[in-house]
Amino acid sequence: MKVLVYGSGGRDHCLADTYGDSQHVEKVYLTPGNPGVTYTPKGKRGLIEVIRMATFEEVAAFCLENSVDLVDVGSENPLEEGLIDLLNEKGIRTIGPRQEFVRLESDRAFTDDLLQGIGVPKPEYQVFEDPDRARDYVRNIGYQVVVKANGLAAGKGAVVCDDVEDAVTAIENIMVKKVFGDSGDRVVIEERKYGTEISFFVYLDGEHVMPLRMFAQDYKTAFDPEDRETIERFGGNLNTGGTGCYCPHKLVTPWLVNRIIKEIVNPTVNTIYNDLGWQYRGVLYFGLNLDPYDNLDVFELNVRHGDPEWEVIARKLSTDLFEIGMAVCDGTLDQVKQVWNEQHYVDVIAMEGRSKASRGWNKGYPGRYGKGHRIVGLDDLERGVAVYFAGVDDVSEKGLVTYGGRVLHVIAGDPTLEGAREKAYRNIEKIAFIDHNNDDNNCMRFRKTIGL
Repeated sequence: MKVLVYGSGGRDHCLADTYGDSQHVEKVYLTPGNPGVTYTPKGKRGLIEVIRMATFEEVAAFCLENSVDLVDVGSENPLEEGLIDLLNEKGIRTIGPRQEFVRLESDRAFTDDLLQGIGVPKPEYQVFEDPDRARDYVRNIGYQVVVKANGLAAGKGAVVCDDVEDAVTAIENIMVKKVFGDSGDRVVIEERKYGTEISFFVYLDGEHVMPLRMFAQDYKTAFDPEDRETIERFGGNLNTGGTGCYCPHKLVTPWLVNRIIKEIVNPTVNTIYNDLGWQYRGVLYFGLNLDPYDNLDVFELNVRHGDPEWEVIARKLSTDLFEIGMAVCDGTLDQVKQVWNEQHYVDVIAMEGRSKASRGWNKGYPGRYGKGHRIVGLDDLERGVAVYFAGVDDVSEKGLVTYGGRVLHVIAGDPTLEGAREKAYRNIEKIAFIDHNNDDNNCMRFRKTIGL
């Protein structure tokens, strides 16, 4: 069988790699692709091939010409732009919701109203289109809030606020300065919750639901909480999207998995299938909070795998991913048996740190960061350590270089969480980003507390 994964980040590289492990798959295509793949064992032997295609029409034509059996769309933007709809019109099997259904992620207000209407627990919230009214609300509400861009924002659209000043600044950035573009035309202002974050995933096939009976914990802030001086230098609250992850989550128990399915997953899926009448085929991501009093709340709902959660869940999953994908297409998820290995996995993300610019200095991700730093040390990693690439490029004179703020994932497994942490950190320290403007010093940085 042949599979095409549409995407270019770490999650998409991981999807391609996991399909490549299937006993049924002889070829995986990745488009628009990631040049780091060609440096991996599967890339070197041609099991995963990067194909450059500029339009969705090119993707559809390629799939038909090359007899591609399944297309998995890993990211939210091509889903919202209608790639699934186009491929299905051509008779191509796909994993991912149709354009209409992406509203569950691209319109937070719609989804919040939906969940509240069916009694799924979630924080108190209000929706605003007028920044002045939003400012008045946070000045008078009396408790801490999270300010969220209503539309897609690459996983970075939620600003967790410590005080009124933080909330007013978030409203200014999202609604007035439009840091997330049109996604900031409306904001959802939500009560801030305290507790433990849980990332929970389910597959849907249009008729059945298959909750993955395993979940992970994502680390969304750019720096470790102890690094207060750096956090202040960057301007305070830094929710940048995932900077690391571990699996299984320390709270995984059959009791809690059953409770999540009963209280949150089943009512939501029932509404999608029966009230909305949607034949949803693909992944749903539930971002949950479990507070100290054992109350569950939904703080986000997405229409694809999380990043970096998928990178560790995929390593933990022993069920053949291609078999899951075909069951999604065929409506047979009720026949799939989940198998999980006994290992613990830790993903630490290597980011662009402080580097020398032509004039002055780059602060590093999530501020202004440099590009074109040569990546070295990948050949020194221990056997069994997985590397998934995100923000990289390939240039003739240097080879693999940095191109984004979050550059690559280092994932290690071990029978214990402590062993997986130690192995991940032992190996990421073998990698360096060579700062050519600063005596070839290492300008890579990473969080030190993933999994603690």
